[in-house]
Amino acid sequence: MINTVSLPSQAVRATVEAGEPDSPLVYRSILDVPFGNTIIPQVRRVTSQWLTRKKFDRAPLETGTHHLDAHTVLTSQALYHPDGTEQALRIQLREDRPEATWRVTITAMSPAREDERQSVAVTLECFENGTARLSPARPALVEQLVTALRPRAGLARLTLQAQQVTTVGVDALVDILCDPDRRIPAIVAARPSQPDGIWSRRLRQLMPKCAGDAALYLLTDAEAVHTFREAVGAHHHVAPGALRTFLPDVDPAWSADAPRHRILSGARIRDPKDQAFRLITRYVHQHALEAQVPARLRDLAFPDVQQRKQEERRAAQDTAARTHPAADEHAALKEENVLLNQLLAEGDRDLSEAGQRELLAERTIKALQQQVHRLTEQYHQEMEEHLFTLEGAEQAQNESRVLRQRLYAQGRAEDTIVPDQTAAQPASFDELWERLGELDRVLVTADRRIVLGLDDHELARIWAAKAWQALRSLDSYATAQNDGLVSSGYYDFCRNASVPGARIFPIKQIAMGETEATRSAWGDERIFNVPAEVHPSCRIEMGAHLKLGTKGRVSPRLHFYDDSCGPTSSVIVGYIGPHLTNKKT
Repeated sequence: MINTVSLPSQAVRATVEAGEPDSPLVYRSILDVPFGNTIIPQVRRVTSQWLTRKKFDRAPLETGTHHLDAHTVLTSQALYHPDGTEQALRIQLREDRPEATWRVTITAMSPAREDERQSVAVTLECFENGTARLSPARPALVEQLVTALRPRAGLARLTLQAQQVTTVGVDALVDILCDPDRRIPAIVAARPSQPDGIWSRRLRQLMPKCAGDAALYLLTDAEAVHTFREAVGAHHHVAPGALRTFLPDVDPAWSADAPRHRILSGARIRDPKDQAFRLITRYVHQHALEAQVPARLRDLAFPDVQQRKQEERRAAQDTAARTHPAADEHAALKEENVLLNQLLAEGDRDLSEAGQRELLAERTIKALQQQVHRLTEQYHQEMEEHLFTLEGAEQAQNESRVLRQRLYAQGRAEDTIVPDQTAAQPASFDELWERLGELDRVLVTADRRIVLGLDDHELARIWAAKAWQALRSLDSYATAQNDGLVSSGYYDFCRNASVPGARIFPIKQIAMGETEATRSAWGDERIFNVPAEVHPSCRIEMGAHLKLGTKGRVSPRLHFYDDSCGPTSSVIVGYIGPHLTNKKT
């Protein structure tokens, strides 16, 4: 039976949003470089070239605060070892624009001991000044540093484009994936069976944007793809044309580990209308943003630039006072007055600069407080989900125990042995969409873009598993209706659980309709596509819904229409996506 249909596009107001950023820190990359020639001169050189490309041709990089133009400030700081060699460098470019204040910070450190790693960190902060949402892109400086410094992540070498992996190199790739010192993702793409221009072009676009934040690899041919599958097993393999993002701590021997590592199918990469390949970049960047900053970078303490400038001013005043003879006291006073006015102007500018830095610091602290609050809410939400799952599992175990005891009492001990037929839960909505063909009595007309957009959220794995549970329950119900095993609706089907082998959904997470207030105000949002035989307009209201999440800004829902006794003999699912508007949203 066909489980997806193409109908007129639906004007659904709800879209998947990543949410307003809680922190002005929108990008961070940390590059580790093997000990060798000091990296600080190279970082200074690459940064100078980057500033030149940004039209700051003569940007001074010596220690101090430099006003490049009316709205751009460049600050450079240095830290030295006791022997006078450079230990660390920090360069910060701040641009005060009408739409936002942008601040890029480059920090490089070179330890004195050869057994320690050299590191470079690049951060981008965006302090928005208005209501317009901005989409910051990571600085091109990162790609330039990757080229110049040749950083590593454990056994992995970081490059701009994917490193070619033939059959001979598969064992080394597996070692890299399992390397405990690799703390960044590794992207492994498998070349499709047939050449495809869209696939190749998108791979060339994607890889440089992930450079520095992921190790990049390409299985070059069918033989390499097969060898890789043999090496890592069926659960962790990468099919021809697919792309997989392996997180750290890969365990090929444990099948339950596989869902952690996201897969993007070749069909989606080749689909010109599907832009999911862009989410890989965001996913990798988010992982880099959440990674812990190494103590060697976090604990750096640079001398205060303003304090140094004040000392230089006092020294200049003392020098001026000593160099003028008493006989020419009037001329000396005039010259000193000019110098003091210059110092006063510089002091005013420094005061303004200090005020701007203090304002940005206050905004950062406030954003971090909001982030802590959001993470706390997310923790409680996950805890509630786990407790709810534990409650359901315990109830199922109790029912199983009672039924086994009854069978034993009847002398039917052999009937208590049940073969393990548990199917793996989908690890993403992308995988769920691919498996819709397993459902016989569920017809999905939901907007695919909205469904797959849920994969961009941290709880996507949990939501996808619950959505699959919901779809299988609806399929079980519709099948029972067609077999004449039930005479009531879906809610009673789950509440009574009287049908043998019925797959039920938790009663507390079933709503068979919306309130009258919600229908009056936002009923149009709940009108979704159906086949023409169900309604001539191909549209119908679907108030019944299942709750895939209970809290948070997204709190996804699955809306459906029960046509199990109608012309399609199925349950029609018109929407899977973020919570639609009601009085609480």
